[in-house]
Amino acid sequence: MKKLMYSNNSNLSLPCCITDDAVLVSGSAAAQDNVLAGCQLQAQMIYNMAIAKEPYITIDMLDIAHKLGTTMVGLENSIKTASSIKKKIDRLTNDALLAGEEPKQDYAYVAEFGDLLRYTELVDHDEMAGKARETVLLLEDKGYTLYEIDNKYLNQQGRYKAVHLNVLSPSGQTFEIQIHSRETMEANQFTHKLYEEWRKPETNAERKAALYSTIKRTYDNLPLPTGIFQLENYKRAI
Repeated sequence: MKKLMYSNNSNLSLPCCITDDAVLVSGSAAAQDNVLAGCQLQAQMIYNMAIAKEPYITIDMLDIAHKLGTTMVGLENSIKTASSIKKKIDRLTNDALLAGEEPKQDYAYVAEFGDLLRYTELVDHDEMAGKARETVLLLEDKGYTLYEIDNKYLNQQGRYKAVHLNVLSPSGQTFEIQIHSRETMEANQFTHKLYEEWRKPETNAERKAALYSTIKRTYDNLPLPTGIFQLENYKRAI
């Protein structure tokens, strides 16, 4: 059984999650994995700023979840690990080279990543559209700016289903909120290894097609949340 509480810090109460055998402080997955090895100093500085802002944003996210009767799960993963960021930089660099393009500087990639901080809000499956709208309203009440709604259900050919919100904090930090239900989370867990294999460059086209079909079918077998197709995509420049 997990229980949310706050742990005392010299300048802030840090959100944490108590389990039967561990105390998981928000962002703790990055505690031992927060150095962008081989990257320029500017990239590390951008990452460090996100890390510094995370506890303040997390407290607001927990308050929103409390007001809506939802749950922020995976709190320990609210900060993307450095190794995960480095893999994404390497993948984008390789994609650029394969396309005959000049790759960006590593810090330019990091500055563009909107999910250095990311949250998963767990809602009742049938209420996904409604809770997404309510989450946006409470974010705006706290001074946050929504700059994108990405309703994955609107892409009926897509392999994956959830609602993603991309948000700008009052302090200028971008972050992502993924709105899931237990059903979509279970589908995500089931298909995770399949997706990892699918996106490897060495996976041949025939295998990719089979993997994609299995992943998409898993999500397509889930019931449609009420009003999900009325939740329109939205995007603005920031």
